[in-house]
Amino acid sequence: MRKVALLALNSWQENLRNRFYMLALVFCLVLLYVSLIFGLLAVDQELRVLQDFGLALTELMGLAGALYGATTAILREMETKTIYLILTRPVRRGEYLLGRFAGLMLSVLASMSLMAFFHLVLLFYKGWHWEAYYLWAFLGAFLKVLITASLALFLALASSSVLTAGSLAAILWTLGHFLPEIRRLISEGAPAAAILPLTVAAYVLPDLQLFNVRDRIPTGTLQWAEAPLYVWFGYAALYSAVWLVLSRHWLRKKEL
Repeated sequence: MRKVALLALNSWQENLRNRFYMLALVFCLVLLYVSLIFGLLAVDQELRVLQDFGLALTELMGLAGALYGATTAILREMETKTIYLILTRPVRRGEYLLGRFAGLMLSVLASMSLMAFFHLVLLFYKGWHWEAYYLWAFLGAFLKVLITASLALFLALASSSVLTAGSLAAILWTLGHFLPEIRRLISEGAPAAAILPLTVAAYVLPDLQLFNVRDRIPTGTLQWAEAPLYVWFGYAALYSAVWLVLSRHWLRKKEL
């Protein structure tokens, strides 16, 4: 675990120096400014619009950073042969993979936390009063990013293509929000030709709607998560672990 922690710390420091995260933060701040305009247009629903838009933007920027890191970091180290300097030491490929992924997610968490801080400053400035539900929405957004990043890492190693892995991960992230509807189609009797692909999708796709507290805003304040916190962590940990194990399998198949 010490090797994993050192690799994670090194990866975290490298990612924080990466200009991509600074650009993402600047882009986030610009769009938060745009959200002010939307808030003014919403009149009496200004706080609700700012709250929902800011959380959605934070999640999307975190997702962009995670997909970029997951699909490029290890492949780039393979191309530049940097990975040899690490694997020639007493470091297993599984430890290397886990350390790099942990460092990436620490970087994403740091950038998302900073975005959330600016978002909260904006909300307080507009007269919003603190609600603990915000933490649930932020945590749900991060866990969705975590799950998608583990899937993107597997796709990157399996396809060896940044564009393919990033595109597929983004598509699966979108479909993961419609998993309840897919299950409903299966239970209500979908066409026979669609049963098999829908069933496969129901088992393979991550249930991202489970974490989507942000969508449940009926009166301008966030609702508590419908699932207990341990279900959130358990589901995210299990799903991510499966894809990380498969990623380790593909990494071991690479000729390094």
